[in-house]
Amino acid sequence: MNTRKHFIAIALAGLFAAAAQAGTSVDKVTVTPATGAKVGDKVKVTVEVSGVEGICGLEVKYGDGSDDSVQVESSTPNPIVFEHAYKKAGTYKIRAKGERVKSALGCIGKKSIEGYKVEAAKPVDKAAGPCPDGWTLKGKAAKDGAFSCMVKKGVKDAKKPEKPLDCPAGTSYFTKGKEFGCEKS
Repeated sequence: MNTRKHFIAIALAGLFAAAAQAGTSVDKVTVTPATGAKVGDKVKVTVEVSGVEGICGLEVKYGDGSDDSVQVESSTPNPIVFEHAYKKAGTYKIRAKGERVKSALGCIGKKSIEGYKVEAAKPVDKAAGPCPDGWTLKGKAAKDGAFSCMVKKGVKDAKKPEKPLDCPAGTSYFTKGKEFGCEKS
């Protein structure tokens, strides 16, 4: 008799879990930036869900063989934001869908973005150098694209650029004292 009650309890728990999972739905997926992403840039994939009840699994596939997943529950921020950096230029299909994550059954539904384009990173022009007029390269540009600019000898009153430089993928703009450039991020 005890085994029968145990079986009924497990069956009821499964029904409640399935009912709770059945309410959470994948409604929308967006990518930022919508266009113009370059290799190495971090893109944000935002997934909106509705009817959050219980716990369910959500997976995002980026189209390049990598993915992320999360268990969705009432305390999960909504929308859910994932970050990803593509390693190669190309056209990708990004998909958010309900999928089993650990012990949680998948959320309901799936949404996708077809044809998301990632462009090759802009190479540093080594002949002209990456530094603006009045500035020169300090040392050499690194293989990863990082570099520093310093005032050219004989130039007085050189001013740093008003806008940050367009740095190669995997680097970010920095300014420190009388130098500026792109450093590994």
